[in-house]
Amino acid sequence: MHPSFHCLCLTLLSLSGVLADFLGPSYPAPVDLSNSKSLVAAAWKNVTSTLQAYIKSDEQSSTSGLVVEIKNVTFSLGVFSLNDPGATDLQFHYTSPEIANAPNGTRKVNENSIYRIASLTKVFTVPVGLLNLKPNDWERPLTDIFPTLVDFAEKNPGEDNPIYLTQWDKVTPSALAAQIAGVTRDVFPFGAGDIILQILPERFYPGLGLPPVNVSEPEVDTPCTIQLLSNGTVCTTLPYLMSAEIQALFEPWTTPGYANNGFVLLGLAITTITGKTMQQLYQNSIFNPLGMTSSNSSTPPESEWHRCVIPGNLVNFAIDAGLLVSTGGLLSTSRDVARLGIGILNSTLLDSDQTRKWLKPVSHAARLQYSVGRPWEIIRYSHPSGHVTDMYTKLGDSGAYSSLMVLIPDYDAGFSILSASTLQTRAEVLSVIAETIADLLLPALQAQAGVEAEHNFVGTYTSTVHGLNSSLTLIHNQTESSPPGLVISSWISNGTDMTTRFSGAFGPAPWRLLPSIADAKNEKAAFLLVSNTDAPSLQSPTGLFSGTFVDFQDWVNVGSLTYGDLGVGSFVFDIGRHGKATAVTLPAFQVKLKRNP
Repeated sequence: MHPSFHCLCLTLLSLSGVLADFLGPSYPAPVDLSNSKSLVAAAWKNVTSTLQAYIKSDEQSSTSGLVVEIKNVTFSLGVFSLNDPGATDLQFHYTSPEIANAPNGTRKVNENSIYRIASLTKVFTVPVGLLNLKPNDWERPLTDIFPTLVDFAEKNPGEDNPIYLTQWDKVTPSALAAQIAGVTRDVFPFGAGDIILQILPERFYPGLGLPPVNVSEPEVDTPCTIQLLSNGTVCTTLPYLMSAEIQALFEPWTTPGYANNGFVLLGLAITTITGKTMQQLYQNSIFNPLGMTSSNSSTPPESEWHRCVIPGNLVNFAIDAGLLVSTGGLLSTSRDVARLGIGILNSTLLDSDQTRKWLKPVSHAARLQYSVGRPWEIIRYSHPSGHVTDMYTKLGDSGAYSSLMVLIPDYDAGFSILSASTLQTRAEVLSVIAETIADLLLPALQAQAGVEAEHNFVGTYTSTVHGLNSSLTLIHNQTESSPPGLVISSWISNGTDMTTRFSGAFGPAPWRLLPSIADAKNEKAAFLLVSNTDAPSLQSPTGLFSGTFVDFQDWVNVGSLTYGDLGVGSFVFDIGRHGKATAVTLPAFQVKLKRNP
């Protein structure tokens, strides 16, 4: 029997307004994505039919130019899910005429076709560092790792001239991984901008208005330039570090700035500290543990080219990435990228706490829907209800290849796109494909999670203690515009109607339950009560600060209402077979309610 609440003392924030804004899912992640009755499978059919319509469109159609160009891009799409192995069967592959008639490589793509994945490589490089570096290594300045930068820093202190000099004693591997080190984006000969604007501006852009460049200047005639022009070889470690001693873009930890150079430096730091090559580290730390047997850190042997997607001539494919391997040199397949995605979501590579830390923003872009992690490009998807789902993405684009991996941790799922074409607008076409997938798949994932939550949790739970009038009834109102979550339609505690008793604390009922913690064995699942942002009597705040300091703002008020040091809004469900709840415990009320048949 629960204690009496006559002497309950509350400490609450007495503010006005509404907002329920826990970051995370509205329901437990769905487990059925691939079944023919699944809303996700239905959405995927919609994705494929939409793309097929785009492919069949012609120049006279009313569709946009990028849609029309889809037919000229070869691509492989695939879904993956931590909870549904069958989700990897949700695929779509399209072979453009360019690849169907290519002189080299495969002429029909599938899940095992090998693409270059460009900057998607960066998602492999970061966990290699997380697995092989010590925590303090991430905060070591590069001058502590590379002696040549010590000499440069001593002769050219960045603090004395931060506009023109990189402060190497302030740049760390952590900053490089988060692309907030302020280093220049590319280093010649890897940046086409150097070739075009510094070496031969009049040849490429006559009348551009740039003054003649003295090619003997150290900023132009770098050791990498000399090595390339003298013997045609890719830059090696020492010449690269000496070539990187150029103007910074920002001071470290100022703003994110995309930097291939940063990931070259990160790769060099990892190899210098560990004494191993990136090829060894990728193989031993990522490929082997995840069974990624079709992924490579160098061009596959010709005996494997029949599986490779090779647009145009071999220059686009058979390249020696050299130092570039850590920023964009890997090759993989749709199937292997799915293995990586599942491995991340499952914390196969890193401990679960490290994975959760990795899947978080480090900084933000000026666009409100866009944040940056290590090396995540985090896109914030807003559902019609106002609920936000964060997508942890990484885009790659280089040569004749574009790629994208999207992790959706809220639903333990994701998808990938690998593409190839000599078409100049290839990356833009990929963005159209990605938009199509996201706009159809994310609502379906949330809706399917809601359907499963209804089946597993909705119903009435009552006390089995004789004479104790305690019960809880959950319903599910799944409309597109309503706040998602399980809804408390009735809550009686020892004869007291809690929906009226706690209206001052949680706002007017009905309230919702959102998932918070699930145990590793999936035997218990905790939910937290949140305010009802859809209540008609509540007005949404319009001001910046009135929208920040508001009553019923759940991330601010979470856990503020306790009894016996236990959260009054805490609900812990016992999970039985097939994920169905059998009972719910209300810790503060010291009562367990059994689910009615």
